[in-house]
This record gives sequence, structure tokens and C-alpha cells, in this order.
Amino acid sequence: MIRVIHASGPSSDSVIEAFSNQSMSLDRLMAVFALLAAVTLLVALGPALRGFWPIMVAALVHVILTGWCMRTAWRANWARERVVVSADRLTIHHQDVRHNYRQDWPAAWVRVDVDRKRSGEHCIFVSCHGQRQAIGTFLPWNERLELAQTLKECLGPVSGWGDGKQIRVSQG
Repeated sequence: MIRVIHASGPSSDSVIEAFSNQSMSLDRLMAVFALLAAVTLLVALGPALRGFWPIMVAALVHVILTGWCMRTAWRANWARERVVVSADRLTIHHQDVRHNYRQDWPAAWVRVDVDRKRSGEHCIFVSCHGQRQAIGTFLPWNERLELAQTLKECLGPVSGWGDGKQIRVSQG
């Protein structure tokens, strides 16, 4: 998902936020887990009351492992990038479970490169002065293209590339 925030006033910064596509929020995930745990423990309660207590231990282990797996899967797919385009700087702040980094470039000389792989998938790169940074890698390809187009529109007024070639498309 991509969200664009245009600031008004003296600091005309544009902020582009890209979020990974999560099928459910953390609150809903916890509600589903609570319902699943309640059903599992209620089913195990009958045999436990009749004296077969090891079933409750197995049910508790099952609930703990299921909760751990659900949490791990949700966290592994969570990612966010915040791209701030100001009059003189382009700042990219990437956050996910494994990485948290920030990249800063002069906005006038930044180019957006769209590399199309043989598989048909598009990779978006921001490049400046020989450095290259991939952005939106966690997004579906159509949202990556939308991110590239949005970034081009935000960079347009501050770009030093007068020929309108902030975006380069190459076949790879």
C-alpha cells in the first residue's frame, strides 16, 4: 500500500509511505489466535476432566507453538519505507524485522531506475552519484510501478534533470 502526504506551507516536503500488504492487522491476528486457543483448550477440557490430563499438556503446547508460528509469520512480512522529498534532499528510511536503515541524497540528482527482469517483475532503484538503493522490494510489482511514478512526480519540481529523465527503464 502506498500513501502520499503533501505538506503545505514553507516546507513543501512530500512524504511517500509504502507499507507491506498484510492480510490482517495485528489486532485481528490476536483475535483469531484467541479464538483458536479457546476452542483448542475447550476441546481438551473434556478428556482432562475425565482423568486424561496429558491431553491438556498437549493442547497447551499446541497453542504455544501455534501462537509463535503466527507471530513469526506476521512479523516476517511486515515492512515499511518512508521516502521524504524536500527541496534539496531525498531521504529513504526503511524498516523491517531484520533491517532499519536510512539513506540520504541530494534530490536534484536522484534518478529512479525501473529494471524489468526476465520474469516480468519490476525492481525499483533510486540512484545518485554511482550509488544505488532498491526500494519497495516488499511490494507487489504493480505497486512498485506506482511507487516509481509517485516518486517521479514528487521529484519533478526539484530535479536537476531538465530532460524529464528521472525515471529510466531498462530490460534485464
